[in-house]
Formats: sequence, C-alpha cells, structure tokens
Amino acid sequence: MTVRTIKRPARRLLAVIALTMTLTACTGGGSDPPESKDEPLQQKPVNEVLQLVQARAQAVADLAGSPLEGWSTNTVPCEGRGGETADDGRWYLGATANLRVAPAEQLTTLNRVRDGLRQQGYEITEDRSFAEGTRGSLSARDPSTAITVSLTTTKALDHVAVGLLSDCYMPVDGESPANA
Repeated sequence: MTVRTIKRPARRLLAVIALTMTLTACTGGGSDPPESKDEPLQQKPVNEVLQLVQARAQAVADLAGSPLEGWSTNTVPCEGRGGETADDGRWYLGATANLRVAPAEQLTTLNRVRDGLRQQGYEITEDRSFAEGTRGSLSARDPSTAITVSLTTTKALDHVAVGLLSDCYMPVDGESPANA
C-alpha cells in the first residue's frame, strides 16, 4: 500500500471521522499538541507512520474476521486548537477502509473488536449503539503509538467503516507531507 491522494468523497469521510474522533474526546489524533508547549513534536517519516497505521488496521480486520476493502490514506496538515492550519509543516496520516460484515453481525463484530483492542492495551474512548440497537460506533486509542481507530456501522448496514488517525508529527528532511 502506498500513500496517495484520495478523491473528494473519501476526503469527506476522512474529515467526518476526524471530526467524530475530536468530538468524542479522543486523544492523540492528528490535531493534538505536545504534552507541554515546550515539548517539540517528534519527527517521523511518512513510510514509518504508514506502516504503524497499516499494522493497526490489519489488527482490526483480523479481529473483525473480514479483510479491509477500499483502503486509502492521506497526509494532512495538523490543526491548532482554534482550527487553524499549522504553518510549520506538522502533519498526520489518516486512513479509511471498509469491512464487509453481515448486518446481523455488525454490533457483535464491534463488540469483538472492542474486546480484542482492549486486550491489546488500547484505551476505549467511545463505545455506543444507536438507531434502536441496530447500529453502533467504537473508537479506541493505542497509547504506544497514539493512533486512534474508529469503526462505525453504516446507515445501510452494508459494511463497517474504519478510520485511523496517527499522532501529529514534524516532517523529516526531504518530506513535506502536510503539503502533499
């Protein structure tokens, strides 16, 4: 898998996932500042972050028992607390995919993924069902990498949408992922 620019509908999905993660109090996603204002952001090459995100996505797919479909990634500039775009090159990587899961198994699958992620040390930041118990969403954060994973059933119940966001990083020399 390679980092590539994604089309407008996928960008919208990525934006919705990022907004959902922010609104559900996820930490470590693409727009979080360092722990203190004096602590600089880490520098990481895009391929290293991509490998981390891919490994977390594959772990989710394994727990769900379904392969990832429609995998796409994109690097995006980080935002400040006021929603302003960072002008110093800081960036994060977002990824989206789908899992084909039968409608009757979607909530069971979310629960299985939640339990598996919890056993792997993830912090569960959102776990809810809605639409009279027919749909649900789950968000979890891997504290070792600060990658946030979100799964949401779709309204049509034809698949489970998966989104991942890395932490915010400074670019390494020779890369400009915030401007990709």
